[in-house]
This record gives sequence, structure tokens and C-alpha cells, in this order.
Amino acid sequence: NKAIFKFLIFCSFLPISSPVLSEPSVTTKFKFYDIYPQTKSDLGKEMYARTPIVYQGKKYDGYTSWYVNWRFGWRQKNGLCKISSVNTKLDIGYTMPRLPQQYQVDSTVRNAFDRYYSVLFEHEQGHKDSGLYAAREIERELKSLGSFHNCQKLETAANQKAHKIIKKYNERDRNYDLQTQHGRLQGVDLNNFIN
Repeated sequence: NKAIFKFLIFCSFLPISSPVLSEPSVTTKFKFYDIYPQTKSDLGKEMYARTPIVYQGKKYDGYTSWYVNWRFGWRQKNGLCKISSVNTKLDIGYTMPRLPQQYQVDSTVRNAFDRYYSVLFEHEQGHKDSGLYAAREIERELKSLGSFHNCQKLETAANQKAHKIIKKYNERDRNYDLQTQHGRLQGVDLNNFIN
């Protein structure tokens, strides 16, 4: 029982102005896959059979994707071009298992699943944090980018900087899964909840 992440990026720029650095706008969406266990020991089999999450040939119980969209505006003054505003938007997507409310099952099964889900989701939030940290750093770093004699060079430098930051947090996600063994060291192990 493991969790994985996915990351994507999108960038755009417009000549807008707003001198204030803001907190990223965050949108969160959930996609659930339903499971129908009869007993606690069925939980793992059901998640394995029904999960849509397959990465490098392995199946996983939970999945987090994050997408950072950045926009910046600039001002030209005295022959110099400088960023005047930066805004980021972070889209978070979780794919998680669900035991449908209307599904009739013993309360011990539901309680075991709920406890497992809670630990799995806590691990997934660590992947969400990578996206949030990336969005914040993009805002901070682009805002502090120096002046350029050419606005096209400013755009290029800003986007290169943002892409570098995205790569940094992609690597953070990979290391997070290595260090936690895909959440196992954080308790993301179904055996902890069904015995």
C-alpha cells in the first residue's frame, strides 16, 4: 500500500501591474475510487483491485498531483524592464479510496478503513506541500528578479527561474517518497489497521 505523486506545470505571463506579492490561490479537487470489502482483510485486496493509480507498473492506494500556474507583469522605466507583479495559482488533485456511505459493512471494517485513510491522506498532504512551497518560491523569486534592458529577456529569465523552482520541488517529492518509503514510515501500512 503506497502513495505516489504527480506534478505538472503551466506558465503564462501578461503585462499587468500590481506591486503586492500575494499568497498563491489554491484549488483542491478529489477523485475517489470506491471499494467494497466484506471484512477488514478484504480492504487491501479491494484497493489493489479497484485503484486506477498505476505508476511504473505498480499500483498505489493514493495519488497527489499539483499544478502551478504563474503570471507576471512588468514595467518599463528609464530603459529598464522590471517585474511589477507576480501571481501564482496552485491546483491540487487527490485520488483516494472511498468506502461509500450507503455500502452496508460492519463498523469494524469502516473504522479500520477510516483510520487508514486518515494516515494515507496525511502522507498525501506532504506532496501537496511541495506544490505550495513551489508556488510561494516562484512568487518570491520572480518578484526579486533584477532589471533587464530587454523585456523579452526578462520574460525568458523569469520563466527559466520558475521552471527551475518546479524541478526543485519535483525532486522534493521524489525524496519525500524515498525517505518515507511511500508513506510506510509514516504509518501508511494497512496491516497496522486490520490486525
